[in-house]
Formats: sequence, C-alpha cells, structure tokens
Amino acid sequence: MIKISSITALGFLVLIVASPFFGVFSEWKEIILMISGLLIISLSLFIRKELHKVIRIVHRASESKSDTYVENNPQ
Repeated sequence: MIKISSITALGFLVLIVASPFFGVFSEWKEIILMISGLLIISLSLFIRKELHKVIRIVHRASESKSDTYVENNPQ
C-alpha cells in the first residue's frame, strides 16, 4: 500500500512541478521530473512483481488437489 501511495504522491509532485506557477529554474524542473519519472517506473515494476506473486498463490490455492480414480465401464 505504501508503494501505491508513493506513486500518487509522485504524481502530484509532477503536476505541481510541471505547472507554470512553480517558480524554479527550468533545469531544476527537468531534473525533478526525470527523478520522479524514474521513481514511478521502479515502483510500478515492484508492484507488478508483487501482483504476479499473488496471482500465482491464488491459482495454486484454487487447484483441486484430490487424487481420485474413476473407471468408466459401460454395462
């Protein structure tokens, strides 16, 4: 949950920095935006890896683990 909140906070940071009302030199704006973009990319990759782990666990739990033998003999 912390990663998702971090992505939201970085999105708001990008929104504020990219606005024309933010009084910082354009070089600093570009640096802040690039670092924020890299952080968003890395956090989204971590979330994707965790999602794959959860999906694998759910699929393993839903599999039927019964060992039954059924013989079909037409009579």
